[in-house]
Amino acid sequence: MALIIEDGTGVAGANSYIDVAAARAYAAARGAVLPAVDIEVEQLLIKAMDFIEAFRSEFQGLKSSASNPLQWPRVGVVLDGFPLGGDVIPQVLKDAQAQLAIDAQTTDLMPTGSGKEVVMEKVDVVQVQYAETGDTNPQPTFTKAEALLRPLLKGWAFGGSLRSTRV
Repeated sequence: MALIIEDGTGVAGANSYIDVAAARAYAAARGAVLPAVDIEVEQLLIKAMDFIEAFRSEFQGLKSSASNPLQWPRVGVVLDGFPLGGDVIPQVLKDAQAQLAIDAQTTDLMPTGSGKEVVMEKVDVVQVQYAETGDTNPQPTFTKAEALLRPLLKGWAFGGSLRSTRV
C-alpha cells in the first residue's frame, strides 16, 4: 500500500502526514536509522499513524472535514499560544509520526496481552506462574513522540498540563 500524504487540503484516502524522505531526514538528523527498503519505512509510518489516530478524542479542536480519514487538519487548535490555521499539519505532528516510525522498529506501538509477567516456567510439566503485580494492559511509553504530540492535546493550548494538581 503506497502512502497518500495529507497536506492540509483533506486529501482523499490520506494515510500519512509525511513521506518516506521526510521520515528518513528526521531520523538522520537524530542519528537514527530507518530500513533501506522504502516499503518497510511506509509500513512503519502506517503503524505510527495508527498510534497517532488513537489520540483522536484527545486532540484540540475539530476535524476540518468530516470526509477526511485522518484527524488533521483541524480547526480550533492553538499551538504555542497562536491559533493554527484549519489547513495546517503541524510540524510537531509530522515529527511525532517519524519518531514513532523509528520506535516501531523495535517495539510494538500498540501491544495487546494479559500483562502478566512470567516469573517461572517449567518445561517438563509446562507450568507458568505470573507475578502478582504488573499491569493487566501493558502499554509502552514513547516519551519523545508523546512530548511532541502533547501541545496538540486538549488542556495544552496555553501551556496547560495533563496532570491533575492537588489543591
